[in-house]
Amino acid sequence: MQNKEIHSLIEKLDTQSDKKAEAIIKKLSKIGPVAVPLLMKTAKNLENPRVQKWSLQALGEMGDKKAASVLLNTLSDSRMTVRLHAIKGLSRMKLKRAVRPISRLLKDESGGIRVNALYALVNLNDPSTLGNVRKALQDSQWYVRQTACYVCGHYEDKKALKTLVQLSKSDTKKAVRKAAEEALQKLGYTNE
Repeated sequence: MQNKEIHSLIEKLDTQSDKKAEAIIKKLSKIGPVAVPLLMKTAKNLENPRVQKWSLQALGEMGDKKAASVLLNTLSDSRMTVRLHAIKGLSRMKLKRAVRPISRLLKDESGGIRVNALYALVNLNDPSTLGNVRKALQDSQWYVRQTACYVCGHYEDKKALKTLVQLSKSDTKKAVRKAAEEALQKLGYTNE
């Protein structure tokens, strides 16, 4: 009976609604480890990308380390949306060994992937890749620079001080200047 329920819930992940998908993910999470093998199978199935991407997040939510390899392997998927949900799944799982592979995505062609990789690095709470984060302060996309400022502030990265000062004074986007100022405040630096 439980397998039938799991299959039914997984089929319902074929939705465009984030809210609906999250509600289903919560239900799957409550079912527990017995749902992991079916979710892993679904997360590898390329036939339905929508169900695949939500399955990745469900695996992350469940936190079962058996699913880690599926999530890690999916970080290199050719489809941006699938990579995005793999990042979110690993972030939810709080898998420390995902820090380096996620950090490499700071060079991804998609700005959305780069931003989500930055947020995942905060969530994984491992400052070991701050060198890559500092490079993101120079990203061509303003929203990536803005998020990189936030990450540098979160980790109180003193090595980013000079670049943060520069961004706070002269970035073309007000949102980036503000994020740089907030990061500088966390570093105890006051902009005169």
